Amino acid sequence: MIKVLIKEEENSIAIGVSDQGIGIDENKKNTLFTRFENLVDKNIFNQPSTGIGLSLVRELVEMHKATIEVESKLGEGSCFILHFQKGKDHFDEKTEFILSDSDYLEVAKPQEIDSRSFTSPNEQDINPETDEAAAETMLLVEDNAELRFFLRSIFSSSFQVIEAADGKEGLEKAMKFVPDVVISDVMMPEKDGIELTKDLKTDMATSHIPIVLLTAKSDIESKLQGLEFGADDYITKPFSAIYLKARVDNLLSQRRKLQELYRDNLMSQPNEESGEISEQPSMSPHDRRFMEKLMELMEKNMDNGSLIVDDLVQQLAVSRSVFFKKLKMLTGLAPIEFIKEMRVKKAAQLIETGEYNMTQISYMVGINDPRYFSKCFKQKFGMTPTEYKDKLGRNYK
Repeated sequence: MIKVLIKEEENSIAIGVSDQGIGIDENKKNTLFTRFENLVDKNIFNQPSTGIGLSLVRELVEMHKATIEVESKLGEGSCFILHFQKGKDHFDEKTEFILSDSDYLEVAKPQEIDSRSFTSPNEQDINPETDEAAAETMLLVEDNAELRFFLRSIFSSSFQVIEAADGKEGLEKAMKFVPDVVISDVMMPEKDGIELTKDLKTDMATSHIPIVLLTAKSDIESKLQGLEFGADDYITKPFSAIYLKARVDNLLSQRRKLQELYRDNLMSQPNEESGEISEQPSMSPHDRRFMEKLMELMEKNMDNGSLIVDDLVQQLAVSRSVFFKKLKMLTGLAPIEFIKEMRVKKAAQLIETGEYNMTQISYMVGINDPRYFSKCFKQKFGMTPTEYKDKLGRNYK
């Protein structure tokens, strides 16, 4: 029989684990917690003892600023007693508290933890059919309810958090809400994290979403498998809350840099003198096809001043919410901003040819009001179309 006992003392909490085993020799107690020191040749499973277990126990106890002692008699069993100090004053300022008691009570109520899945209160407010969102959305896919609530406590202040209890539910919610980032466990029922990643990265509607995989597997083969199917980051459990948040922030920061690079390359033409083509940021085949089709539609409709977002949505055969989310993630621009950006950059190219006057160019790029055209151009380039022409220092017709 094994018993676990707990007792509150004045300044500490004592936890005892006792058994009715073979007991420990008095002369072996001094080396009990020494690494690779074996008390028995084989354990109850007839496996050789490594002499590591109790050494790790002591190290973990010391990390918590606690103490451990043992009481034992041969033939009667042993009792290991741990004494944990109350409060937090005994920890230095470098210690990271992953979750405080008050945070845990607020984030994860007992009845919520017992349920299979839980919908965040703010999930009801997320409307994927609108062009604007109050904040970026994050989908958490994790079958362990306590860990899922812990993850929400980390990110709820900066994201609208959506939760799923397994990969199947995660895929359904990813398709419904098209989140800005997904954090998923690897080992889950119904559909694991690797399968979920593969499904999301091979679907046009979700291929742009960055995915972070969490796993207890640390071997290189598991990591390579996740990255092979398109995972953007791979983090091994256990992890620090600060570390995880930093990795997610860094991932989204890198995405924003790619957005800037892609915006700079919109409408760029091959360098005729060098024969080189401006490099585009790396993206998945699905995302590249999406952008190529969109650019083609914009070129065909450049002089159409009546072009609206719904026209592009219909031609691309995606929902309005998917179109907005995908375009925003890839370029950092809302659809209306993207259309204006394309028109103004095309105008700059036409000015550089020297073949047209400003009024002609204005109509050629679908901006039928020359004054509004001048205003949009100046917002982008910091100068009017005429000033831009003069700066080029060429002879124009």
